[in-house]
Amino acid sequence: MNDSLMNHRFLTLIFALVISFAVPNPSAASSTGFAVDGEEWPGFWFVCEFSQRQRAPDDGCKMFDDEGFQLAEGRLRYIRMLGSTETACRGNKKGQCFSANIPKIRISRTDRGKLSLGDKQFKVRYFGCTQIYYFADTPTYREIWPDKKRCFWASKRRFYIAPYQGNVTIID
Repeated sequence: MNDSLMNHRFLTLIFALVISFAVPNPSAASSTGFAVDGEEWPGFWFVCEFSQRQRAPDDGCKMFDDEGFQLAEGRLRYIRMLGSTETACRGNKKGQCFSANIPKIRISRTDRGKLSLGDKQFKVRYFGCTQIYYFADTPTYREIWPDKKRCFWASKRRFYIAPYQGNVTIID
């Protein structure tokens, strides 16, 4: 994938955040997360595959997109699930999604900058501009949307994310 396409996909998914957790596999990474409004955001969070720009997923977020984010030590990291063979992805694009209930995955990650957490919101600093995002929870996913005042790289899109519950191996 070329850098401009990867940056575009990153910018449209920037707020799908995650805090890393201790992974039982000794070759996997672990770190300590931090709280948002007294609540941990444990795990690795992925975008719900069957959500749309302004519409929640119709499957309760049982299928994830292959891209997501990790937040650890105050750094935002773009993550990508590696090796998916799933064929039931949106647009019939094989390997660009995976079932939320598979027991283990491998991911790659790339550092994308600094993140600040606040009350029912968080701020992402990227390309010299700080964007505010708000969030709310439902029983099956977390909805995230940008403030009306947006950075040049932020879209109006709402994002629907959920944590992956299986074991994660990080391939750096």
